[in-house]
Amino acid sequence: MPFPPIEYPKIETLYDRDEKFKVRTSEVRMAEFELINLWRVTEKIDGMNIRVIWDANPQNLRFCGRTDNALLPAPLVSYLREKFTEEMFLSFTDDVILFGEGYGPKIQNGGGYRSTPGFRLFDVRVGDWWLEPDSMNDIASQFNIVTVPSHGFIETLPRSADELRLITGNNSSTAHTDGGTGHQPEGIVARTIPLLLDRAGRRVMWKLKFKDFEIT
Repeated sequence: MPFPPIEYPKIETLYDRDEKFKVRTSEVRMAEFELINLWRVTEKIDGMNIRVIWDANPQNLRFCGRTDNALLPAPLVSYLREKFTEEMFLSFTDDVILFGEGYGPKIQNGGGYRSTPGFRLFDVRVGDWWLEPDSMNDIASQFNIVTVPSHGFIETLPRSADELRLITGNNSSTAHTDGGTGHQPEGIVARTIPLLLDRAGRRVMWKLKFKDFEIT
């Protein structure tokens, strides 16, 4: 039987929200966020969470969304089947999950990123281990795939849309490199280097979107 697929852990928003669902930048969601003085930042793409799952025993490759019941767009499934084959995973003796963002036309608001479906890697789990960035980049090279864009490191928490824009720029680097018509970055995801866990055993990481500063 295939091993039970692991859903990608929920990423906390950096700040609490007020009654209008706008972030309250004076209150972080987790106390740990204010104790870290260096964060590794990547672009958050407006797409669909995708798992490329390799069951080592028996050898089986499958494609899932964030949950097993998520329906994947047919063009994206065709793209994934062309991009990943079982032969590419045969060297792995452990179970593997490639976590990535599926994006492109008719996936969320992704038409500005590129004219066809795409996939960008943002995390890898091999057996019981989450890989660190250098190892994840090695996996990306091995599979000839791209990762989500890096925005370097930050030492202070962004507290406004303008400060967030200083990190990401005005236009998504994904859209720029994929030949898209243009797309404001959805936001960022920040992780600790090295990987740190909270008391519940969850990785300390957060996300922040431009729309978090808007009143809904």
